[in-house]
Amino acid sequence: MAHDESHVRRPADGVQPTEGSPLTPPSSRTRSLVRLIASILLAQALFWGLFYMPWGPKPSFDKIDRIPFANAQLAELTRPTPSAADAATHRKVNLPYVDCCDPSYLSLKMTFEVPEPPVEGLGLVAFQQVDNFIYRINGSIIHQRGRMDMGRQTFHGQRPYVLHVPQGLLKAGENELSIITVREGHPYTDLIEPLMGPHRQVQELTALRLWQTVDYRMLGGMLTLTLGLFGLIMIFRSQEKRFAFWLTVLCWAWTAYAAYGLYLSLPLSGVGRLIFFFAVTALVNSSLVCFIDAWTRRPLPWVQPVMMAVWAAFTAVAVYAMYVMPQPSGHDLMTALWGWFGFAAGVAVVVRLLWHFAVAEEVRVLEASILSVCAVCLALDGIGGKFGLLSGAYLIESAPLLLLAMLIAFIQRNFHLFQSALSLNSLLESNLKKREAELEEAHQRERQLTELQARNEERRRLMQDMHDGVGGQLVGLLLEVRRGAADNERMAEGLQAAMDEIRLMIDSVDAPGTSLETMLCVFENRVRPRVEGAGFGFDWDVHMNTPADLSPNEVLQIFRVMQEAVTNAMKHSGGDRISVTVKDLDGTLDLSIRDNGHGLTENDAPRQVGQGGHGLGNMSMRAQSIGGELAWEDARPGTCVRLRVPLRSGLPQAA
Repeated sequence: MAHDESHVRRPADGVQPTEGSPLTPPSSRTRSLVRLIASILLAQALFWGLFYMPWGPKPSFDKIDRIPFANAQLAELTRPTPSAADAATHRKVNLPYVDCCDPSYLSLKMTFEVPEPPVEGLGLVAFQQVDNFIYRINGSIIHQRGRMDMGRQTFHGQRPYVLHVPQGLLKAGENELSIITVREGHPYTDLIEPLMGPHRQVQELTALRLWQTVDYRMLGGMLTLTLGLFGLIMIFRSQEKRFAFWLTVLCWAWTAYAAYGLYLSLPLSGVGRLIFFFAVTALVNSSLVCFIDAWTRRPLPWVQPVMMAVWAAFTAVAVYAMYVMPQPSGHDLMTALWGWFGFAAGVAVVVRLLWHFAVAEEVRVLEASILSVCAVCLALDGIGGKFGLLSGAYLIESAPLLLLAMLIAFIQRNFHLFQSALSLNSLLESNLKKREAELEEAHQRERQLTELQARNEERRRLMQDMHDGVGGQLVGLLLEVRRGAADNERMAEGLQAAMDEIRLMIDSVDAPGTSLETMLCVFENRVRPRVEGAGFGFDWDVHMNTPADLSPNEVLQIFRVMQEAVTNAMKHSGGDRISVTVKDLDGTLDLSIRDNGHGLTENDAPRQVGQGGHGLGNMSMRAQSIGGELAWEDARPGTCVRLRVPLRSGLPQAA
């Protein structure tokens, strides 16, 4: 795997070397290494002193008034049933007894003396190194769980139970305890003398050990499962993906290891269960080394691929040893390999940590110390049995405490980052609100400026219209009067046209520049009295489904087109009714102004934009300036002027 340079920073001139730099002075590396060794020793002392409490209270089974067993007898069965056990011929054996090597059903009988059956009954710790078992007292079953048929058996025999033997099953004098067992896959059947005594004593003095064996291990498995889910999320969200990946693998392998003795209905045969055990525990060993290598942020290129290759080879050897080699040779070989593999992995973890602190400046001393405890637990799991210690239990039993310590160290190291993130979020939120207010203010200013520009443009147009239109008409009339060529009818007609033109301009100066809906309301209120006062009927029909998003200039140009169309109809149509219809057709404003006059003549209809009388070219240019379309329809009787404008923002703003 390629060397990761993302966390290596090169010092500039005059700058002290930083964490992880290959230029770290030797004296600084020595101090870092000494600090790590001291921290590791302190962490080991605290862990083994607080967690295992060598000076603290221990469950003492010697305080139990044990009832001894005698006359142990053993028989091999063809079926794991009480009737088969009662009919079998038993032979005398001494306990503990080890049977090897073929899969078998066994029946073990023992006797015990009870002078007088106690009222509270007796307590019995049921545990044997077998796949599953049935316990009977004087022929009555007091414990039977799961399946006993070989090949389909469950593994309830892998955990202990505290059984209650009621007074009614006991008799004064000699009583019989019968145990029926099944073993397949594991070559050894280990039978031991059960622990029996007064029920309350047995229940109280074994409670702590049973809690450690079952409940505490389940708690550890749940914690590692949760941390594995957290690591899985980190794979997709974190930049340190290799670290997150190996954290996930390690935690879930740890969870599978813990579940091995708790989930008792695995869909595996006895041999498959053993291979599962060797593969999962080896994966814990390998992934812990890979996790440490990724944790250093300076992973060695060969460590992770080599450890995965070793794990794959170990699993392949386990399959070969359990399925091909004769038993118990295959099992003994794997047990030895498993122990030394765990020891080697623990040593590799410690060496990798020491090497990292020797070559790089590192501040995560607390986390490294906790990881060293994992390494020691792993090594003791492998070879602790050779020194009379527990074998295969330290790493599992230490999981909750180590994970809790790792979490505390992580929070302690990153607390200032969390605080900085909260402060940064508050600052960003404040700046965002401030920026939103500035943008809203700028938007309002821009809208007001756009409206003002539209009005100024319209004023300039009105000045031009007054100069070219009304002014021209009045100058023409004045010249005709001076020449004596104007009669009364011609004078009245000219003055009426000038008055109409002035009235139109006055109305348009105060045209609304806000919304289409407001403009239509104003237009109707202004135009209706004028139209009806001229002797025309006036029909007004507006159907708008959605509010129109139009700029002030667009609204103004629509207002002008409608004014000009109504004025033309009043002046030139020759009819007596004007109808205005406004519709919203699929996001398009459809506006029509219709009269019932004589219709368009050839001279009235514009052949192109800018041609034609009665301001028709002007109307076309206004429609085009806002992205609309203007059409004249000869609808005899009468004429229809139709304007279509898209009801969307961002249309051209120029008039």
